[in-house]
Amino acid sequence: MSQNDAFSGTRAVSAQHRIDEAALARWLQQHMPEFVGPLQVEMFKGGQSNPTYKLITPSAQYVMRAKPGPVAKLLPSAHAIEREFRVMQALHGTAVPVARMHVLCEDESVIGRAFYVMEFVQGPCSGIRNSQA
Repeated sequence: MSQNDAFSGTRAVSAQHRIDEAALARWLQQHMPEFVGPLQVEMFKGGQSNPTYKLITPSAQYVMRAKPGPVAKLLPSAHAIEREFRVMQALHGTAVPVARMHVLCEDESVIGRAFYVMEFVQGPCSGIRNSQA
C-alpha cells in the first residue's frame, strides 16, 4: 500500500469515533432542509486530529468534521471546528476554493461532540501531497 492509499478514500467508522447515526440523521432532517435520508456514515482515512466523516444519502454526499469525543476534555481553543466552520463559510464565494458549509452544531448532546457539515467535493485534499508532483 502506498502512502497515498493510506490517506485516500474511506473506511468503516472505528469504535473510538463511532457516533449515533440515527440521532445525527434526525438532527440533520431538522436543521438542513436539503438533507434526505437514509444516512450511511463512513470515515475518511488519514490522521486528522478532528475526525472527518463521509455522509452518504441516496441523493447527495457530505463531509462532517467533528471534535474528538465523546465530550472530550479539550482546551477552549483546541480543535476549534466552530472557528473552522466560520472561516470557511466566510471564504466561500471568494477566490479561495472551499466547500460550501451547510450547518454547524455546537450542541454536544446530539452525537457527543460538536460538528459541522459541508458539501462533499471530489478531488484531492489540500493537505495530501501528490506522489507524482
